[in-house]
Amino acid sequence: MIRENVMRHRPERTCIGCRGVFTKDDVVRIVSGGAAIAVDYREKLPGRAAYVCPTRDCIHKALSRDNLTKALRSKAQLPKAEEFITLVSASIEARVKSLISMSAKAGKLAAGYSAVLDALEKGRVELLLYARDISEGTRQKVTTPAAALLRQATLFSRDELGKMLNRELVGVIGFEDKGFADAVWKEIERLKGLINNNR
Repeated sequence: MIRENVMRHRPERTCIGCRGVFTKDDVVRIVSGGAAIAVDYREKLPGRAAYVCPTRDCIHKALSRDNLTKALRSKAQLPKAEEFITLVSASIEARVKSLISMSAKAGKLAAGYSAVLDALEKGRVELLLYARDISEGTRQKVTTPAAALLRQATLFSRDELGKMLNRELVGVIGFEDKGFADAVWKEIERLKGLINNNR
């Protein structure tokens, strides 16, 4: 009963693009900061806010119908839709980087081919994340029967992953905690939708 009450009272927000009502976690917060409009992905900035689904369609609708300026009661110049999509995408990638760092600090991240393979053999991996430029040979070595049953995604370069983990190059990482894995997967699915959705 307590769980049902918590679920029932989750804050809801209306997307200014599609006008649908969603939980606050499912939409992106936008604020007006004087002469500029900012994506407040972590919801930390002050000011009047509006919300939009992180999809190309909703963002285009929000910006093309003056919905955003009306909702924010702002005369700030609106960014172009593609520029706004780039800002949201960058915010999502920053969130994933933060989750990777937190997972590593918590000792719940296997990084690099050998560590990931060992974690796979021990059944500890919840999500695999490959670098965009990982070699096909290394990827095939990681593609074990156990890996085939897991959620998998591709994001960042080997250099970027390495810098996040204070290493040279990292081609693959494995999340060993379900909470971190679920959070990263949600962000990656958002990013896919933002990139792939038709206008």
